Amino acid sequence: MAAVILAAGQGTRMKTDTAKVLVPLRGKPMVRHVIEACRAAGVPRIILVIGCKAADVEVALGPDFEYVIQYEQLGTAHALMTARPALRDFEGDLLVLPGDAPFVTADLLGGLLAAHRASGADATIATVVWDIPPHYGRVVRDASGRILRIVEEWDATAEIKAIKETCTSHYVFRAGVVLPLLDAIRDDNAKREYYLTDIVEVLADRGRRVEAFRVSDPKLILGINTLEELDREA
Repeated sequence: MAAVILAAGQGTRMKTDTAKVLVPLRGKPMVRHVIEACRAAGVPRIILVIGCKAADVEVALGPDFEYVIQYEQLGTAHALMTARPALRDFEGDLLVLPGDAPFVTADLLGGLLAAHRASGADATIATVVWDIPPHYGRVVRDASGRILRIVEEWDATAEIKAIKETCTSHYVFRAGVVLPLLDAIRDDNAKREYYLTDIVEVLADRGRRVEAFRVSDPKLILGINTLEELDREA
């Protein structure tokens, strides 16, 4: 078991000179909360993908982790591609988590991992069902309930925006299956980025099994994007 924490973003909406994942929340850098949840869930190996102010992040977090640098921020799938050489011989369960969603708990990660192993899926995605969905990627299923793809809101039609189930950007992957398929992801979308959410469609198209783990408390997966959001949670 290993975890890749995506911590390279610039966080321009934070309007601070500090790397986004180092902005303090409740007495410690935001990303430290994610790291501690991984450790408490029993994850023995943690890789951080860093980019913006990478040297500051590495100094602040210390030598207990592996670091890879995403020199160009070309999307979340590109970030995981950056970590792929470090995982060349890894065949186990791979957690992939956002570094700016600091409320995740060890219980949530443990539940996600347990559901993944129990189902035998190639990928398990954490999802939330909302009364009024925020601007997150919608989970598209077929008539039988099989997950087909995730569509980011800025690429979604009105019909897809009406879907109430969203992806939270917390994943478990069978590394040996998923990592080689990252090359199939394209940047033909509104933002011209390589979305990690697109791996779901890549897997589904190849007959691979994708399952969802339903998160009951949406606060546990919320990200912090502005200083106003940070102040509300401090």
